[in-house]
Amino acid sequence: MASEETSKGPPPMPDARPTKSKPGALSAAAPVAANRLMDIPPSGTMAVGRRVRNLRAAGVDVVHLGAGSPDPAPACLERPLTLRSDMNVTGDPAGDAQLRAAITKKLFDDQGLTYDPNTQIVVTVGAKQALYAALLALIEPGDEVAILDPAWVTYGPAVQIADGIPRTFALDRGNGFRLDPAALAAVIGPRTRVVVMNTPHNPTGRVFTVDELESVAAVARAHGLWVISDESFDKFVFDGRRHVGMASLNDMYERTIVLQSFSKSYGFIGGRVGYMAGPSAIAGQVARFNEQVLTCVSLFMQSVALAALGEEPSWTSVLRRQYQAKRDFAVVAVRGLKGFECDVPEGTFYVFADISSFGQNSEEFAVRVLDETRVAVTPGRAFGAGGEGYVRFNLAASMDIIRDGFNRLGKAYG
Repeated sequence: MASEETSKGPPPMPDARPTKSKPGALSAAAPVAANRLMDIPPSGTMAVGRRVRNLRAAGVDVVHLGAGSPDPAPACLERPLTLRSDMNVTGDPAGDAQLRAAITKKLFDDQGLTYDPNTQIVVTVGAKQALYAALLALIEPGDEVAILDPAWVTYGPAVQIADGIPRTFALDRGNGFRLDPAALAAVIGPRTRVVVMNTPHNPTGRVFTVDELESVAAVARAHGLWVISDESFDKFVFDGRRHVGMASLNDMYERTIVLQSFSKSYGFIGGRVGYMAGPSAIAGQVARFNEQVLTCVSLFMQSVALAALGEEPSWTSVLRRQYQAKRDFAVVAVRGLKGFECDVPEGTFYVFADISSFGQNSEEFAVRVLDETRVAVTPGRAFGAGGEGYVRFNLAASMDIIRDGFNRLGKAYG
């Protein structure tokens, strides 16, 4: 007698035809995006730029004092630039050998720092990429990084992308944004690995003194911390001051990663070329990151950076004088606006103005200024809680543009 199964025959085959889902319907198996990048806040400086571009696209005449194209531009950018066939190749992930040698000479001439161009210098896509790659080399997931507040908008998000935890320590607002070692020491914990420093300082324009930097170095030495020192504005110090780098301080060379950029001191903002200098073990890891993520920085852009570096002795001193003149003009102009106050910046090309008297937060006030005067400024909150109550003026543009901007502001707040 046949079994019940055989008497019924084989089971029916499943229908292999694709099922139709309703437009816009989401299946239960749909993938879900990770939170890592979703949790990263947008750049406050880039947000201002987007608003300006949108208004200009609509035909609105806007003066952009939130950012600017460096003026004057380096002479090498005024000459015809040619992409030679020997540049249309893959280069060394650590950077062109000639450029690294020139960077090494610059660091020695400027600060007396001796680096091996073959093992301690890495050329990167701006200082931002150098920052992120250095963090990947220095911290493990969950490690903490101390960041001064206010600070450049990228420091905190870069730590987050590297799976670290940013811990901010406030500059002393009541004392001209001086470094406060007690504030730094208060955020140091068992998982702190790095302190991120920046001098000359964006956005306040401070040039930290040797004593201030030594106080940070003492904390780093006491707790065995790395220091990432962003010195992108090293050429822009005014009134006879001098730039002092963290790596030049006692017992800090081996624990400091120096970041610099051709966007600021050399006016090559469109090239996106920067570099890091530091211990060979860290530089080697950053070069390996370049191998896998970007292969190398464009050899064409590196050739322009090399040309800009070669013009430094004559050109950067001219640019510094120009920026100091713009600073002097802007400080008088800001102080002539009702409700605005500012200290005299010691470096950079920024003026950080106190607008707390208006009773609005900095983002609301920046929108108000743009609506009333068609002048774009950057809200201080973009640089952290310590920047609230301020707006930042960028003075990289030509003096004509800066005058136009302050004339407009004067009509509304004069």
